[in-house]
Amino acid sequence: MKSWLTWAWVLLAGCAVPGGTGGHYAVPTEKLTAQPFSQTATGEWQSVGGRWWEEFGDARINEWVELAQEANPSLRAQAQRVLAQEALARAVGGERGPTLDVGLDASRSFVTPVAGGDRAFTTVLRPNAQIAWQSDLFGRLKSKERSAWASAWASENDRLALSHSLIATVIRLRVALSVLDRRYDLAQSVVQSRQGTLDVVEGRYGRGVEATSAVDVRLARENLANAQANLPSLALERQLTRHALQELLGQQPGGPLEAGEISALPEVSAPPVGLPAGLLDRRPDLRAANFRTQAAAGQADVALAAMYPDLRLSASGGWDAADWEDLFDTDRLFGSLVGDLVVRLFGSGQLDANLDAARAQLLASAHDYRGQVLNALREVEDALASERYLREQLQRVEAQVREAQVAEGLARDRYAKGVGQLLTVLDTERRRALAQDLVLRLQQSIWNARIDLHLALGGDWQTESSTENTTQNTNENTSESPTTQQP
Repeated sequence: MKSWLTWAWVLLAGCAVPGGTGGHYAVPTEKLTAQPFSQTATGEWQSVGGRWWEEFGDARINEWVELAQEANPSLRAQAQRVLAQEALARAVGGERGPTLDVGLDASRSFVTPVAGGDRAFTTVLRPNAQIAWQSDLFGRLKSKERSAWASAWASENDRLALSHSLIATVIRLRVALSVLDRRYDLAQSVVQSRQGTLDVVEGRYGRGVEATSAVDVRLARENLANAQANLPSLALERQLTRHALQELLGQQPGGPLEAGEISALPEVSAPPVGLPAGLLDRRPDLRAANFRTQAAAGQADVALAAMYPDLRLSASGGWDAADWEDLFDTDRLFGSLVGDLVVRLFGSGQLDANLDAARAQLLASAHDYRGQVLNALREVEDALASERYLREQLQRVEAQVREAQVAEGLARDRYAKGVGQLLTVLDTERRRALAQDLVLRLQQSIWNARIDLHLALGGDWQTESSTENTTQNTNENTSESPTTQQP
């Protein structure tokens, strides 16, 4: 399987290769085995192709993702940058073709005789045309065009990377709003529970029950105030999250936003066994880095070709007439054909310095690309490991919640019968509330880990043949418009 990743794993010190249609410098293509990731787990998966956000089965996510794709200002700005890069690449490509200039020179002059008399007037009309063309003997213009289109494709993949990041952020905020709603509801139920405990303690103290003191009343009131203090904090966090989401959707923050709820945060299935590292081929940020390396290789070719002769051909012609009647008379026709073969013999080391700089930039791009590949592999492994261990932690905390609920019930019964301590009741209340809140936050973290996995893989995972087709299509002629590529 051909892989974009192979270009990162190279012997960087020897990147100059001879000739070929791609130029004198090319991105090395050492093979890298698309080995499975180490943290993959058993499970079934229903793929939805490239629209990976639909896997979560939430209509609100689908609606907001579509809205963000259309209205987000940053994404729209990046789309215009892609169009600008494409136009620049077309302009560079136009340098390889001939140019035609058409003009009309007209002049009228006079001479006054020394001895007096009438002035002598002279009229010259000269319509003309000039054609020029550069032969590009050593591929300088072709390499320049190749570099320009690679930069355009890099810009398009930057747009795709921004789009994926935007989608991931929208889903994170959607999940965060849902979790914050449920955490707020939980905090309110805790307030009600602690209010009930305070009522019981104050009732016992008012009846003069011997085991109840003023200290118990104060502790119960402090416990209630602590629970009430959490409500404004959660309300603020929820409001700030809504503002962040509205900004991404291209809306004015502070306006109405229907969030709804993701009921019970539906389970996301585990990724399949043996998820291949070759899936990273589809990551737009890695493709962008690869295209930048190709652009740097093209610039190295340009610097090298500048050291060789440059042949320019030009032809011009027109008519030289004294009046309009003779304007297109064949006897007035003139023309010329000029060929220039230019080679710089001495330039104070400028060409050598330019070539050294281009080579260094190519190696720097290759090193950057390799670093991004390593970072991408780490991100996938991190996402897989995070989801695995977060699920394990969630199971433990859910068991903790069940035990805390039982312990709280027993503590309340013992206190009501006068054989238990209030501190035990307050402690079990606190433990149960913290465990339930942790369950909600862990569910959110599991969602975020799955979002991270989709983001790290550049979307949804597909069959190996689909990945090969994607890689093959991306490796085709870079002289095509980047705007034809779909997210």
